[in-house]
Amino acid sequence: MYLNGYASGPPVWTVPLLEPDQLLQAVSGRLESGLALVGWARELGDLHAELISHQVDPVSRQKICDCEKVRAEIDRVVGEIDAWATGNMPRMIGARMHTHSLGDVISRFAMAFADAWWTVLHSSDAELRHQAWLHLSQAREGYAEMAIEMRARRLQFPSGMSGIRERRVQRHVD
Repeated sequence: MYLNGYASGPPVWTVPLLEPDQLLQAVSGRLESGLALVGWARELGDLHAELISHQVDPVSRQKICDCEKVRAEIDRVVGEIDAWATGNMPRMIGARMHTHSLGDVISRFAMAFADAWWTVLHSSDAELRHQAWLHLSQAREGYAEMAIEMRARRLQFPSGMSGIRERRVQRHVD
């Protein structure tokens, strides 16, 4: 039974999250699926990788503009995930609220993946490469624990900040 959008009584929804390994494969572009989350995760992986390439090039006025467009696209995708999550993720009475929306969580994971791969491919510093992989591993474990908490109905996501994102996207489109 649902009261004011919150579930009460025995759980009746299956939490439609990707498994940690599926998220890693989706962000890297190695998972083929018609699921919306898979496509958005892949898009975020690509956008964060593109942002890194803009950031490491010598700075020019055009590159700064390109970075802002990529950030606006990241915001757009995060907003789409958050809108999807609002209609597909259960809201449980008494469940603690996560600090980030689902879109933010997936975006941060994609950023950790892009950072790790860029570091492994471009750095000769073994310690830096190790730290990059460690950070990605920690992000994966954090996501895995979050998914367990969601499925146990002990955690829920905030709705996100789409209104602020829309204004930033509109500013860059005009």
